[in-house]
Amino acid sequence: MMKARRVLVLAAAVAAAGFLSSACGGSSSDEGAPPGKGAEGRRGGRGGHGGGPEGMGGPPGEARSAAVPVEVASVERRSVSSFLETNGSLEAENDIEIVARTQGPIVELVAEEGMRLKKGDVMLRIDETELRAQVEIAKVALKDANRAHKRANAARESEIISQEVYDAALAQLETAQAQLMGAEILYDYTEVTAPFDGIVVDRLVKLAENVTANQALFRFSEFDPLLCKIQVPEKELSRLRKGQTAYLNVEAWPGERFEARVLRISPVVDATTGTIRVTLQVRARGKLSPGMFASVFLVTDTHDDAVVMPKRALSIESLSDTVFVAEDGVAVRRDIELGYEETDIVEVISGLRPGERVIVVGQDGLTNGTPVQILKGPGAVEMTTARHEGESFERPPEAGRPGRPGGGGAHRPDFSNMTKEQLERVKGRMRERGMTDEQIEQAIKRRQEAQH
Repeated sequence: MMKARRVLVLAAAVAAAGFLSSACGGSSSDEGAPPGKGAEGRRGGRGGHGGGPEGMGGPPGEARSAAVPVEVASVERRSVSSFLETNGSLEAENDIEIVARTQGPIVELVAEEGMRLKKGDVMLRIDETELRAQVEIAKVALKDANRAHKRANAARESEIISQEVYDAALAQLETAQAQLMGAEILYDYTEVTAPFDGIVVDRLVKLAENVTANQALFRFSEFDPLLCKIQVPEKELSRLRKGQTAYLNVEAWPGERFEARVLRISPVVDATTGTIRVTLQVRARGKLSPGMFASVFLVTDTHDDAVVMPKRALSIESLSDTVFVAEDGVAVRRDIELGYEETDIVEVISGLRPGERVIVVGQDGLTNGTPVQILKGPGAVEMTTARHEGESFERPPEAGRPGRPGGGGAHRPDFSNMTKEQLERVKGRMRERGMTDEQIEQAIKRRQEAQH
């Protein structure tokens, strides 16, 4: 059923091409007209005739002008920032190997890889039998030393023994106390606990394995917060400050950004690379892990209440910053001046007003005054017989060629006579839209063939 609807959409658009060629074949005569002017003779119904839904104008009883199907988005006001773009890898600030502090066989293995532990949680226990016996022996030795010290103290007060004999008894008592403390410490080492809140990254021993002192038992890491170390060019030093906001993107969570802040700025410049090491701190939010590669956007300035539009509204085939605005059922070309860019939006300094609708799908190949039909976005026309609600659409592959609806025009560059610099500028715009080099070459080849 969905396939049939798509066929109907394409059929409708191709059929529309026949009508539009007669309705607006002389489009080149209006090129250079002010936005919104020069297309009156093509709008089929403007000037008092009335009409149906937007993009379907025309006096009742007459054939409606064919229109190119497009998607639009509203120009809005919001904050937009400038960024320093770089990349880095996430790492844990506390990432350690936990080692055995005593020896003996493992009698209980509690922690496993991936377990989240609180500080003080038991990870494993080593056989304590021998060390518990040493504690008991030390306690007995301490009792004997304590009795000997009391006798020596009484004898010294009666001046029966010398000070030297008393000092020896006192030293024996202190030695016994130290030996008991040491035995108790070794006894406590038989129970290995988490040194801080974190996750068991790797378990390096097995149950019943006989471990020795300083043998690695676990790799243990603190996952939240994480650190991301980046290298920033020396010339950007004046734009850095502690606490500065940044955003991270990772492949594991496409389309989601993670807020970070500048934790540390190195006081020295690397003489080899001419860069400064900046350490960011980011909350993992249960999604990030050490070792992930991150794209980093360090905020350097913000414009509040800026006029913005989707970046995909830019016409990639234009030599300047150009968009098409859907206005009274036709596409009106606008030259605009751009400001700050973010991932999917761009600031418009001049050329557009909030509330206007820019064409974001179907604009490539349009000319000033081409009739358009909005299938998606503000002011969309319902087409229940040809398109399921929410279904995306594509322009017919033939639309936009010379002699067809929306094709040609002085505002489209001549790919056959374009200079090398102009061609590279157009290719750059296509790359910004996410096209691969292969797709760019194919698109340019099609345009060159169409313009012969």
